[in-house]
Amino acid sequence: MLQIGFGTFCSNHDGSLNTNHTFRLKNLNFKNLYKTFILNLNNLFKLLELCKSEQIEVFRIGSNFIPFASHPKFCENWFFKLEPLLYEASKIIKSNYNIRITMHPAQYVILNSTNPKVVENSIRELEYHFWLLDNLGINKEGIVIIHIGGIYDNKSKSIERFMNVVEKHNWLKKRLAIENDERHYCAKEVLNISKDLKIPFVFDYFHHILNPSDFSINDIFDTWISKGIPKIHLSSKGNGKRGTHGEYVDIKDFITLKKLIEKGNIKKIHIMIEAKKKEKAIFKLREELNHLSPI
Repeated sequence: MLQIGFGTFCSNHDGSLNTNHTFRLKNLNFKNLYKTFILNLNNLFKLLELCKSEQIEVFRIGSNFIPFASHPKFCENWFFKLEPLLYEASKIIKSNYNIRITMHPAQYVILNSTNPKVVENSIRELEYHFWLLDNLGINKEGIVIIHIGGIYDNKSKSIERFMNVVEKHNWLKKRLAIENDERHYCAKEVLNISKDLKIPFVFDYFHHILNPSDFSINDIFDTWISKGIPKIHLSSKGNGKRGTHGEYVDIKDFITLKKLIEKGNIKKIHIMIEAKKKEKAIFKLREELNHLSPI
């Protein structure tokens, strides 16, 4: 029988606990950085405690966990000052929480950009994400998820640029995972890139509905062979422009996704619920499912 572990991201449903606190760049100094980092760290522990108590198996840390960590104005020695705190945090996480921790940088990480400066900034941002997960003692299942990027009037060349950047910076393959999007790169295209680069593919169901393609679910799962439990994203349409995520997950979307997963050859899956109500959306989905059958 398929085992499903749910995940949530960045904060709780009302934002009272948040790993994404930041401040204005003009106020960047170590005093403000330290204060905000400690706030994010303490909130992380509280959110992990929430996940533990509610049997939520995956949590995504906000990219602003250490504000402006990839910015040129961020002093190099600040990393060294934070490392002992992260080491102590890693011991707490390892001893108390069997929760998978991942990250997902914002849309400005674009490895296939035609602008070398954008690529350079993107690499620096990914270096920070990898460094943070390494210093928190997160194992190989702690992936960092990005999209392929833009098309720039030539999709094949844009894919080639993406692949060349990843191959050039081979360290990216330690944690990097890629996701389909709702406009440019469908699941089939991202799966092919994933297989060529030998990095995992995070299938996003909502993006697939908006930008459909044919693929084998087992081919997706095969990209995870060396990276642990496969991870999938699930959300439902919200009010607003195309691609807006809803507050909750439509149970019909979950059932359709589950049937697709069950065609595959795996026994365990992690589903990140990308609904705006976060843990509340998980509670609601579980309640609705319990009226159908236990999960």
